[in-house]
Amino acid sequence: MGAAGEHGIIDALARAGVQVVVDSATAARGWGLICHSDAAALIPTSGSVLAACKCPVGRRLCSHAPARAALDRRSTTDCAVVCSASMTAVGDCRARWWQGVAVSENPRAARPGVGALLRDLDRSHPSELVDVCSRWLRRRVGARACVLLLADYAEASLEPVAAGPPTGQLHPQDLVDSAAGEAYREQRNVTVTLEQAEEAAAAGAAAGGLGESALVVYLPVSVRAERLGVLAVTMPDQGPSRDVLEVLDDVARMLGHVLTGARRYTDRFEILRRRRELGLAAEIQWELLPSLAFALPGFSIAGTVEPAYDIGGDNFDYAISAHRLTVSVSDAVGHGLRAALLASLACTAMRNSRRAGCTIVEQTDAANRHLVEQFPGADFVTGLVLELDVGSGVATILNAGHPPPLLVRDGAVSELLIPPALPLGLMASTCYPLHSFQLQPGDRLVLLTDGITEAHRRGEREFGYRRLAALLAEHRDLEPPELVRHITRTVSESCAGVLNDDATVVCLDWHPAPPHRPTG
Repeated sequence: MGAAGEHGIIDALARAGVQVVVDSATAARGWGLICHSDAAALIPTSGSVLAACKCPVGRRLCSHAPARAALDRRSTTDCAVVCSASMTAVGDCRARWWQGVAVSENPRAARPGVGALLRDLDRSHPSELVDVCSRWLRRRVGARACVLLLADYAEASLEPVAAGPPTGQLHPQDLVDSAAGEAYREQRNVTVTLEQAEEAAAAGAAAGGLGESALVVYLPVSVRAERLGVLAVTMPDQGPSRDVLEVLDDVARMLGHVLTGARRYTDRFEILRRRRELGLAAEIQWELLPSLAFALPGFSIAGTVEPAYDIGGDNFDYAISAHRLTVSVSDAVGHGLRAALLASLACTAMRNSRRAGCTIVEQTDAANRHLVEQFPGADFVTGLVLELDVGSGVATILNAGHPPPLLVRDGAVSELLIPPALPLGLMASTCYPLHSFQLQPGDRLVLLTDGITEAHRRGEREFGYRRLAALLAEHRDLEPPELVRHITRTVSESCAGVLNDDATVVCLDWHPAPPHRPTG
C-alpha cells in the first residue's frame, strides 16, 4: 500500500475516534494495529466483515462511513478483531489491551514473515541458501527467480550464484558498466526491464520461466557498510509495489548476515568470489583482514588491499569499543610468504594485546618485541596506529616508520606530519611516542601504504601524493567503501594493472551527531 493510502486509513480511523499504531512487525505483513478504549484489532479487513464482529471497535468502525470506506479499500478480507473483555477473536490473530498498550498474544502476529525465511536459511545446506530465498520470494511476493551476485576479491566483477539447476549461462556483471554494478557501487535498488526472457542471463539474472518481458530488481547485499554483492530478483513486468520492495530489502539484508556467518563454516562462497587462484601469502592476509567496511552514526570506515589476489605484506585492522575506535595499517618489508608471515605476527600480536585491554603504545610494544624475537635481523614492519574517541573526535596516533596519513577537511587535503619512530622489529628498546590532534565534524582521514603513492610504470613517474590528493578532493562525496575501491582501481590502472608493490588504503570519516539542544 502506498503512503497516501495508508495515511488515508489512519486519518479516517482517527476521525472515528480510533487510534492506529503501525509498527515494523505488523507493517511487514501488511497489517495495522487499531486500538480503542476497550478493544484492540489488527487490520487489514473489510467493513462488511467487521460488521459481523461483536466488538465495540468493529461496530464503531462500521457505523462511521469514512472509516468503513477506508477499510473497504483494503485488498484482504481477513478480520482479526478482539474485545479485551471477552477475548473473543475472529480470524487468526488475538490481541489484548493491557495498561494502555495493545499486546499481541499470538507470536505469529508480531513476527515479520521474514522470520520464517531466517529459520529456513538456518536449517538449509550452504549450497541451498539462494534456493531457499528463491522459493520463499516466489511464495510471498510472486518473484519468478533470484540470483546472488557476489563481488570478487578485487571488486572488479559480480560473480553469479544461481538457485536450482542452471537454465542458461549466467554472465558475471562488470562492477562499473552494469545495472548490478550500479546497485553495488551506489548501495541502492536498481530496476531494469527485460524485453525478452533471453536477456536475463546476460544481465546476471534468471528468467524464471517467463517467456515475455519482466523486471529485474537489483538489491545491494550488505552488512552494515560492508558490501558483499547484489541480489537480482526477477519479477512480473507490472513491477513490485512499495511493500514488496521493502520485503525484498529485508531479504537482501538478511542474506548478507547469513553469508557473513557462512564464511565460518563453508568455502563455497569464497571459492565463487575468486576469478583466479589466490596466492598463499594473499590467503594469509585475507584471513587477517577485518570486515572491509563498518559504519555507526558517529563514524564510517572502509579499507581495501591490492593486488587482491597476490597481496603479501600489507595489512589493516580496526576494532570499535564502547567509545573508542582503534585503527592500524602496516606494511611488512619484502614480498610474498615471508612478508605475509611478518604482517601476520605483527597484526596478531597487536590484537592479542588490544583484547587484553592494553593501550595502543603497549600493543605496539608487544608487536615490536615479538617481531624482534621471531625474526631477528633486518626484517621489519612499518605501521600507523590510531585511537579515536568517537564522541569527542580527539585522536591519538603513533608512527612506526610509516608514510603519514592524509586529512581531508572542507575539501582541502593535507598531510598529517607525525614524527616517525623506528619500524617494528628492529630494536626491542624502541619507544613509540603518542601524538594527539582534534578532528572536526565531517573530517576524513586516509591511511595508506607506500604502494599507493609509489606505484608507477617502468620508466615513468610515481603516482605520488599530489595525484592522490587531487583524487581525494575530486571524490570527497563518495562513501568510504566506494572511495577506497576507486583509489585502488585508479592506481592500478595507472600502472596498466601491474603494481610493483602492495597497495593499501583505509578511509575513516568522522561525522558525530549534533549535540542535543533543549528547547523551551
